[in-house]
Formats: sequence, structure tokens, C-alpha cells
Amino acid sequence: MIGILLNKSSLFIYACDFSQVAIDLLKEKRIYDEERCNAFVWDICDEKFQPPFEEGSLDCIMLIFVLSSLNPLKFKKALQNLIIYLKPGGQLLFRDYGLYDMAQLRFKNGQCISDNFYVRGDGTRVYFFTCVDCLFKSVGLQKDEMHIDRRLQVNRFKQLKMYRVWIQCIYTKPT
Repeated sequence: MIGILLNKSSLFIYACDFSQVAIDLLKEKRIYDEERCNAFVWDICDEKFQPPFEEGSLDCIMLIFVLSSLNPLKFKKALQNLIIYLKPGGQLLFRDYGLYDMAQLRFKNGQCISDNFYVRGDGTRVYFFTCVDCLFKSVGLQKDEMHIDRRLQVNRFKQLKMYRVWIQCIYTKPT
């Protein structure tokens, strides 16, 4: 989001996070300008919350490492709570952890809550996706693109190889 703000674009951005700390950190950035951005706390699983925009008013929703932090039983409800705010023809951009990402393979016994769903040492949770097509189609979205991004990242200083797996998708709300 900061990259978009730095672009001097004429876009207005709504930014939300479950964490007040994350929102406060964003608002402390010099680039944060209330004329171009509104950052607020939102638990997207809470269907009673009223965000600062109308239903059917957003051109795009970006979910970057968002769903993986939720209980898988809440994925569909969270998406339903979001897509009502997309305009017809609006797009949902998704990027999250894929199955067998290095982070998943490093979990120890006792950290698995259910299939592909783990608890980290700090108590936060993470889910590793195999495919999201059925999930997004179940809330009425149409697939434009889906890509599994597999990369080897090397930290030469620490002599560490990191095998990363992410899922990236673009889905559209029908017109």
C-alpha cells in the first residue's frame, strides 16, 4: 500500500487490519495522508461491522497474507463480508502462503491445529493453501488468473536456502 501512495497516484485507499498496532504504524509514516488514505481496524469475520464505505463501491480488494491468519472455518464468511463492497466487475487480488512453503515445513510437532493450519510460537495462526478456486467460486467470484509462485530465496550472509511457495490470484465479481 505504501508503494501505491508513493506512486503519487490519484487513487484513494482504504487500509484495514485486525491489529490496532499495525494501523498505528501505518499512520505514523510520513507518506500517510488522510486525503488519500483511510486506515482502520476491521475484523473481517465480524459481519456487524460497518466500514467507512458503501456496499458495491470498491474497485479492488487486496488480500495479502490475510486469509491465512484466519481459522479455515471462517474463510467463506470473511470473503462474503468483503465482496459485498466490491463493485460489479471489481477485482479481488489474493496472495498467501502455499502448501509446503518453508514456514510450514519448519513447524514442529504439536503446532498443527488441523490440516495445513498451524499455531506459531507467538500464538498467531497460519494456514497454507493448496487451492483457493473452490473457495472463491463459492462466494460468486470468477477466476481471471491463478499462479503458484515457487521460489528459492538465498540469504548468502546466513548461508540459508529458503524454499517459498505462495498462491497469487485475481478474481472478479460478475457484472
